[in-house]
Order: sequence, then C-alpha cells, then structure tokens
Amino acid sequence: MIASIPDGKWCVATSGATTYCHGALARVNIPLPPVVVTADHPELKRGKPFPDPFILAAEKMGYEAKNCLVVEDSPSGIRAGIASGAKVIAVATSHPVEKIQDLVREHYLVPTLEKVKVTSQPNGRLLISIHA
Repeated sequence: MIASIPDGKWCVATSGATTYCHGALARVNIPLPPVVVTADHPELKRGKPFPDPFILAAEKMGYEAKNCLVVEDSPSGIRAGIASGAKVIAVATSHPVEKIQDLVREHYLVPTLEKVKVTSQPNGRLLISIHA
C-alpha cells in the first residue's frame, strides 16, 4: 500500500521511540518518510490516546488533520486518530476485531491492509478504496 502513495503524501506518527520506529520500518523494507513523529519528538506534548501526534504530523506535512487518513491498529491510536478529526482505517492485526470494532462506527475496519488500495488522482488527491 505504501509503495502506491506518492512521496510527500504519507508520514508516520507512532507511540514508539525514534530508534524503534526507524528499526521497525527498516526491518519491513519501508522507506523512512520525510515526516516522522515519535513518542520522543521534541515538539510533541502529549502522546496517544490524545490526538497530538496526528495533528503534529499533519501540520508538518502541510495539511489539516481533518484532511488526512490515519491507519491504526491499537485502541489508543484509533481513539487519537478519531479525536484528531481525520478519517481512520482500523486494522485488526494486533488486536481482535471485538476490541476495536466499537471504536470505528463512522470510520473503517479491515482485517489487513491488503484490502486497502490507494490510487493517485489527476488533481493530486488520493483515492482510497477498501475491497471486501
């Protein structure tokens, strides 16, 4: 999924520390994006479940959080994404569906990101589609 997103259109906002984040991305061959907000980011005042990591990441990207999509797998991250005003795709990979389904009533829940497709539009926007 990430490979289909143009450069400058995605970032990372994680509860992990910088060293953990960089190592985790490297282990799964995901390139480090230009914007990374980690738990030890100097500008971050509060972490998840507060929306601050997502709001800060969106600002650093030049967007308002309400115009962003958050992909999250943890209950606190899902709550933070929703509180930021972003749309949220909850991924049931690290928590059972039963623990997160009630959090995403007006958002989306997928079993894996293999169900999510990202397509660049001529106007520069991204079309996100979820396949059953």
